[in-house]
Amino acid sequence: MTKTATMCEIPWRLEDGGCAALPLPADDSIARVARSHVTALLPALGLSVQDVHDIKLMVSELATNVLQHAPSADGPSGAELWVYQRGDGHGRDELVVKAFDTRRDWCPRGTAPGRSDHGRGLTIVELLTQGRWGHHPSRSRLRTPAARGKATWFALPLPHTVRRRHVWRVEGPYATKDLQAMLVQRGLGHFEAEEGTGGTALTDGRGLTVWCEAARFRWRTGSGESGGLPITDITEACERIVELCESSPA
Repeated sequence: MTKTATMCEIPWRLEDGGCAALPLPADDSIARVARSHVTALLPALGLSVQDVHDIKLMVSELATNVLQHAPSADGPSGAELWVYQRGDGHGRDELVVKAFDTRRDWCPRGTAPGRSDHGRGLTIVELLTQGRWGHHPSRSRLRTPAARGKATWFALPLPHTVRRRHVWRVEGPYATKDLQAMLVQRGLGHFEAEEGTGGTALTDGRGLTVWCEAARFRWRTGSGESGGLPITDITEACERIVELCESSPA
């Protein structure tokens, strides 16, 4: 459940559990445009003035990193900004901001290719989030067909008073269909739904299985890696599954 938007249009109500996905320009305006996009989404979330300032600063750093290290002949290739909410695993929600680009390898701002340390800009992100940031393989949300690449992200806690409305269907078969549709949108149409004694499952034919039961998704790879999230975190669950597929040697 992702929508695009113009600069003056709110693409999705974040408190409904959706993901705002917005294109970023392939020129030096990328940081300014990213700040404008995210600023338009924040008023409903009850954030402090300082939090808003920090988010805008960090968004600028993510966008600038894309501009400097994910170029194509015409600028940053397929850059996108994603914003959504997820649970933090401790009963609270957090805001997640991701910058997607189609460069698969990791080369942060201020470093040379092949080095693993991060540049000064991302040091700011690390300090402001207390280490709650990172990068992972992913797929685009706005391109058809979906492009492979990576997402660089940070997360910040939201006030206790900001809660998502539970608009997602929590019955196993329906939630599975919702998740399957989201995976198809990301170019992962090879998942098939199966009914079993444990409920409804999605299988990818390569050992990755996703179950939906007791209002939760849980998954296991062929190598035994496992995880799970509430259905209300379906946006994050989809992103984790995309990451697993993109990380697979196959």
